[in-house]
Amino acid sequence: MYFSSISSQLLLYDANSWDLKKSYGCYDGVLRDISWSDDSKYLLQVNSKGLVEILSAADNDVRSLQHIPLRDTWSASFHRDGHRNIAIGTKNGNVMIWDTKNKTITKTFPTPVQQSSVNYLSYNAKNTSLAAAMQNGETVIYGLVSNIPVLTVKLSCSRSISAMKFHHESRALLGLATDEGHIVLRDITTNKDKVFFENVHASPVSDFSFSLINKDVLLSSGYDKVMHVYDVRLQNVVSTIRTPYTLTSLAINIENQVALGTKNGLVMIYDLRDLSDPFKVLKGHDEEVRKVAFQPSKKKMLTPADISLQEDTETLSPLKINSPIRGRTSDMFFVNDTPPKNLEVSVQGDAKADSFLVMMGLDKSNIEFDDDGNNKSADPERKSDRNELRYRQLDAEKNISKISTPLNSRTAENLGFPSPIGITNGIPDDGRGSQFNLSNIKQANSNVNVANMDTNALEEMKDFVKLTLADVADDNRNYFLHIMMALTKQKLFLEKQLVGMNEQIQHLVQNQNALVEINRKLALEIDQLKIQRHPF
Repeated sequence: MYFSSISSQLLLYDANSWDLKKSYGCYDGVLRDISWSDDSKYLLQVNSKGLVEILSAADNDVRSLQHIPLRDTWSASFHRDGHRNIAIGTKNGNVMIWDTKNKTITKTFPTPVQQSSVNYLSYNAKNTSLAAAMQNGETVIYGLVSNIPVLTVKLSCSRSISAMKFHHESRALLGLATDEGHIVLRDITTNKDKVFFENVHASPVSDFSFSLINKDVLLSSGYDKVMHVYDVRLQNVVSTIRTPYTLTSLAINIENQVALGTKNGLVMIYDLRDLSDPFKVLKGHDEEVRKVAFQPSKKKMLTPADISLQEDTETLSPLKINSPIRGRTSDMFFVNDTPPKNLEVSVQGDAKADSFLVMMGLDKSNIEFDDDGNNKSADPERKSDRNELRYRQLDAEKNISKISTPLNSRTAENLGFPSPIGITNGIPDDGRGSQFNLSNIKQANSNVNVANMDTNALEEMKDFVKLTLADVADDNRNYFLHIMMALTKQKLFLEKQLVGMNEQIQHLVQNQNALVEINRKLALEIDQLKIQRHPF
């Protein structure tokens, strides 16, 4: 695992021995930002001019894999899942999504009315919202489903945002730091402050970070040479350390190691359990350390869609995918991690193969019919078998009759497939053998295992469905809430415009009546003048 820091160049240290392993630098000036993708494979670097570059540290040296060829870029952020989608912010206030595989823009959000450069970008925990902090102090929240701005966060205490990021677990909790020394945690669902630490720093807050171990722990660093540790739940400062250097950046890993970048080029490494002194000081930079970041330790399994940056040097072999069925998007319906090697499953090209109805066994389009047009599932014996194996081998239902399972197949016993010996198909038993008695014993044991496994699988399936439905309902509620908020704002804006137009119309009517009255008076005066000039 690497620890990265940037100044005029990028340095990568071994997070265990703290030895300098790699360096990269080809630009003039101090770099703006550096961050790791959640799959821990790639680095996203923004230089002093705003150019966004994707780097790889997997080889002997740091390699540049892709430059994002967009004009006036100023900030960037990886998607929470993988590295394919990158949010890009520009100096003109535009926000867009860049696809690293197709090398094109896949989504562009509406530009705010007051254009200002996008200094910080952050995805929320569920990738349903994207926050963009502007130079003018406003933070725009974009809905990634509706693709519209759903909220604009304006702080009453400040007009200058020095740091911004979403909480890594709570998708509605947005952290904001200001140049006045404030730390604000805003709930974007209600657009109200959940926590407000006022004037905790005597100078601008340079950076802050949430603990990966305890979601209620927050750390911040400032130009006042102070780092604070907060308890968000109790809303107080629990620890403070004072350093001899101006602090410019902060990062924390899952081992409670805290890295502090300084103005004079040093990086101090603390243990959160003992903040008396740093246990390591890194002296690789000669200029201001703009950003520090730990490489994520938990690597997520990649899908073929995520392999986009190194397809020529690194391909994803089917043998590396621990999926019992090829073409599936989920393996949680299998009880055993290792399927039988002699189980050959034909993957259907139907688009319904991965649908939720098929997974739940509710899709009527996959019912098998025999040559006479009768429903095979009407057979009670076949129907019971399908019910027993439905949650463990969803795609193998149509081919179960073609599978040959040996009696001594340990994997088949683990999966609980019924032995072919036990199905007589109307042929009477000739009593031969101890082999049949042995098969009866194995059949009984297999039935017990099947019953136990069916119960466990059914309970796991119920829990999964409950969690999935609850999560979907929560997501839908938030989406509708965001849309209703946007529609309400639009309605109020239109009503305000309508009231203004009504006032203008009334003013015009009054002016018209006044002009008619003046015209009438002028006509009377003209008539009087004519009478005076020609009395007879």
